[in-house]
Amino acid sequence: MTNKPSTTYPAMARALARRQKHATCNHPSPATQAIQAQLPTQQAQRKVSPKTPARTLSVFTRQWAALMTAGIPVMQAFDLLQQSVVGSAVTQKAFAQILQTIKTDVQAGDSLHTAFQKHPRTFNSLYCSLLQAGESAGILDTLLCRLADTLEAQHAMQSKLQNALIYPACILGVACLVVSVIMVWVVPIFQEVFLNMGATLPSPTQSLINISTFIQDWGAWALVASLSIVAFSFKLYKNSPSFRLQLATFWLKLPVLGLLLQSHFTAQWAQTLSSLLHAGIPILEAVGPAAAASGSAPLQGNASELRRLLQEGTGLSHAMSKSNLFSNMMVQMCSIGEETGSLAKLLDDAAQLMVADFHQRIAHGTTLIEPVLMVFLGGAIGSILIALYLPIFNLGQVF
Repeated sequence: MTNKPSTTYPAMARALARRQKHATCNHPSPATQAIQAQLPTQQAQRKVSPKTPARTLSVFTRQWAALMTAGIPVMQAFDLLQQSVVGSAVTQKAFAQILQTIKTDVQAGDSLHTAFQKHPRTFNSLYCSLLQAGESAGILDTLLCRLADTLEAQHAMQSKLQNALIYPACILGVACLVVSVIMVWVVPIFQEVFLNMGATLPSPTQSLINISTFIQDWGAWALVASLSIVAFSFKLYKNSPSFRLQLATFWLKLPVLGLLLQSHFTAQWAQTLSSLLHAGIPILEAVGPAAAASGSAPLQGNASELRRLLQEGTGLSHAMSKSNLFSNMMVQMCSIGEETGSLAKLLDDAAQLMVADFHQRIAHGTTLIEPVLMVFLGGAIGSILIALYLPIFNLGQVF
């Protein structure tokens, strides 16, 4: 049986043409396949990847620096680093995926810092700038060691600050819980006893009962309103740079906490700027990443003004003195560094002094706040108990 040409069957010819066209659309060229394969991975990473904890990033950088110093190639180092990520299971999985994506991009021809720049939630401008400087100068292992030192110092300061704030927050939380239990469940019992007695209540006791009644009637609504305000403020903090700047400025103006935060932020700024200058990055390009790495909204907002003054020929110390964000000691050390040509070293020395001052303030604050919180907690509970038992004392005096 002979096969007739397709021209004899127009319908078959059209169906065959449509099938060939469909097959061509479903099987794109290899280059198109490579691009389509990379897009979902990059989009998924940008959308769902969580922010990497500081400890995970600092440990990764230290391990990478050790492998580079030992002469391990970059691709082989990434294979080893993917297996030694520290943190929770979610962090380990997400960070390993990021490393795999970076490895794929580098193998595809991207430079190392370009591949890292595609993950800004994990690797900030400081990280990418030092990688670029290390690649260009051929001293990647040296700069990775310095970057690891900077990240570890910043992580240590952040942990110290968090630990210092956790203790008073826990004490205040327990105090609020105890007072709430007394006001909601204990005071009504005494109120019923006082009503049965029919005696005139002293003003402290009556005020306490009025507060307890208000909490029972409106406490749930007040809690919902407070949580709503906190949620709205958190969302506004994430989406509004101006709100972040105003809130950070408010914290810096507080008597004790403001000085503590200023020492913390300026020390991180000086450490970062010193690392960038040591890497050979021009100061005009280093100011922005240093401000971003400091974590301070006022310093980040002042970065453009600082860069403008530097472009006009103003010295760094003079530009810093106009912002009122830096201590006199840091400004003077920067001035000496500019005059002697050792700005990077003097910035590092200033950062070390600020870190020492930060730790000293933390120690003094922790020592001072413990007795203050104990007195506050004891005074609050004692005042409530005295107000509750005052009518009973008065009744005993009558008899």
